[in-house]
Amino acid sequence: MERETSLIRDRRWLPGIWFPVCVFAIWRLAHAAVTFRFGGNSVDVAKYYDGAHYLRILYLGYGTPRRMMPSHAFFPGLSWIASPVQWLTSSDTSTILIVTTLTSLAAFVALWGVSREWIGERSARLAVVLFALFPSSLFLWTFYSESLFVALGAGAVWADRRGRRWLALACFAALSTTRSIGIVVPIVIVLVRVVRERGIDKWAVGYLAAGVTGFGAVLVTMQIQLGDAFAFIRVQEDWGRTLAWPWRSVIQGVQNLNPRAGTVMVPSLIARNLDLWCVAIVIIGVGWMIVSKRPRFPVEAWLLGVALIVAPLCSSVLASFNRFTLADWVLFPAYASLIDRFPGRWRKISLVVVVVGCVLTGYALLGRLTAKRFLG
Repeated sequence: MERETSLIRDRRWLPGIWFPVCVFAIWRLAHAAVTFRFGGNSVDVAKYYDGAHYLRILYLGYGTPRRMMPSHAFFPGLSWIASPVQWLTSSDTSTILIVTTLTSLAAFVALWGVSREWIGERSARLAVVLFALFPSSLFLWTFYSESLFVALGAGAVWADRRGRRWLALACFAALSTTRSIGIVVPIVIVLVRVVRERGIDKWAVGYLAAGVTGFGAVLVTMQIQLGDAFAFIRVQEDWGRTLAWPWRSVIQGVQNLNPRAGTVMVPSLIARNLDLWCVAIVIIGVGWMIVSKRPRFPVEAWLLGVALIVAPLCSSVLASFNRFTLADWVLFPAYASLIDRFPGRWRKISLVVVVVGCVLTGYALLGRLTAKRFLG
């Protein structure tokens, strides 16, 4: 009876998909207002740092790489999706606004959808709110790959859970063109599916083939334009990144609080602190998904949580970890379910702490980014 009453109440107030849409609208307007408050505008800010690389890929591909920190460190999926929009509008401003608005909206909806499948409507709504509040959510409206990555990854898992296999196939293929780590999502889902079904079926083969196809398209593009299919790996040292034990990245993050002169990849101080906090956020979130009994998360949830963060954590540089934590989107339903487990008073207190902490940190990050201070 209590569950039925809760469902009725949910239907009376922003039923279904309207909830993430409205949260998205409030979040986007709030970020635009704060950016304006600091003397900037969303379109110009969206082009900073990685945004400039994706614009360069949009216009030039990989054929004329820069000598230092070349754009082939980035996968072209976002630029490929933006290409027809730019062709139709002939405007960077329109292209950025249209692409970032649609992909970030899709990310909110997909996160809500897959969270609802895993933990129910009430906690799914809280997951969307936490997603919007997370300080690094500003990267969802910049011309970065984060919003597209979350939209396609969460969308693929949601589609698979709902039995929309062909939609999941399309999402997996596109996802693998956004970031190198994108290929792990179909791999995880396929492994779980094979174990669950006790065999390999056509959809397991199809999901893996879709992921490999998208990833292969990127490799072929780099081979044709650069003569090296794996050029994206060979330029990571320009950013100071090499494979390392995870504790090395944490130690480097601590050192970044007071960096030596000439250190590569040093974000503004507020982002350096957030990077370190995010290590704990990841560990607690993934740990909760593993041990939780009510609700019991499906195996793919915590496997994805690990798979999406292991490469950034096993890096010699912790910089940008706050952004990689945002992209590890399974953490938001994890924390929503964790907060929902608290007794009434403690739940309210935890929500107040989270809201105040995230709003103040997000406000500071927006100010730093508007002033073109590196965050991640």
